[in-house]
Amino acid sequence: MAESTLRGIDHLAFVTDDLSATMDFYTRVMQMRLVHVRRVPYEQDRGQPPYENLRHYFFDMGNDSLLAFFEYPQGLARQNRDLPGGMQHIAFHLPRDRFDRAVEHVKSCGISVIGPVPLGDRFWSAYFFDNNGIRLELATSLADASAGVVRSVMQTEAVARAELETLFDDPADVERWLRQMPLLAG
Repeated sequence: MAESTLRGIDHLAFVTDDLSATMDFYTRVMQMRLVHVRRVPYEQDRGQPPYENLRHYFFDMGNDSLLAFFEYPQGLARQNRDLPGGMQHIAFHLPRDRFDRAVEHVKSCGISVIGPVPLGDRFWSAYFFDNNGIRLELATSLADASAGVVRSVMQTEAVARAELETLFDDPADVERWLRQMPLLAG
């Protein structure tokens, strides 16, 4: 299978009911710049949020990608990140030499942080929540930094096969997925 033609994330769009607190969190704690502010009119057939004239603000999350928030009315029910269709968390990648400093900065802002914790393979992560209850992760790789994020998670065929066999009963399904994956020499 060919590499994806996608370049990466343009923006992730989340919902807040307190945009000023969200602006403070993402500029002060996460050290992102606010780069675009606007109102979005409601248009029924575009799959947009069901509210008229919403604020939609964008933050620079690095590497030419954006994090955006719509401001919804207060008092709405909260999503459950641990149910299908919910978003479990966002993991922000940092180079290894900036990881510890970033974790300490978040802690210095009075935010409770779980970790850093080793998660096996190349993963080293720290977890915390934003003002909206969105779980965030600071992640770094213990692998060679020049490998990049995608290459750092590549596996050997044997490791990938063992996991895929726990999902599929039909060996043909396992083989089909293995043929699509970039794999490390074994």
